Amino acid sequence: MSFYGEIEKSVKILKKGKVLLYPTDTVWGLGCDAFNIQAIKKICKIKNRNIYKSMILLVESIDRLHQLVGKISFFTQKIIFDNLVKKDKPITIVYENVKKMESNFFKPYSTLAVRLTYDPFCICLIRNLDRPIVSTSANLSGFVSPKSFSEISPSILYKTDYVVNFRREEKAIYSGSSIIKIVDNQVKILRM
Repeated sequence: MSFYGEIEKSVKILKKGKVLLYPTDTVWGLGCDAFNIQAIKKICKIKNRNIYKSMILLVESIDRLHQLVGKISFFTQKIIFDNLVKKDKPITIVYENVKKMESNFFKPYSTLAVRLTYDPFCICLIRNLDRPIVSTSANLSGFVSPKSFSEISPSILYKTDYVVNFRREEKAIYSGSSIIKIVDNQVKILRM
């Protein structure tokens, strides 16, 4: 299937509230519509993960990021764009006092971890879904994140609703994104 064929099929899966196994800008990930609580719960079940452990959301544009977290500082925008231009290790930023998420799952939290992706597949997927997507590594909770499709546990593969047939031969450069929090224009590294 072509790139766009995979995008179309993946979007249909996500719109049905199902879980997708897909390549990201870091490792292969399990994803779903970030506003679908049942799909989020299914990901947690697949991973044997605590439902209350936070997950990263992917967005494809600064506009969608603003929709989720509100206004962001110039300092934060500079970090995001410097990273995108340099194509360094992807950065996920934990935003505080988030009030704009519609999903019941995220309402109890005042923080939200969001990554502006520069991966073409993820950008196209989010743009066509027209919603942010959950992105969590395709591993059982507590186990190492697989750096290639061939390293994904069969239990993850068999429980996922759809496995994207794209970039299966690649090996990830990074084992995950860096996670940072920005407080008073100071960067706090949560994961390198």
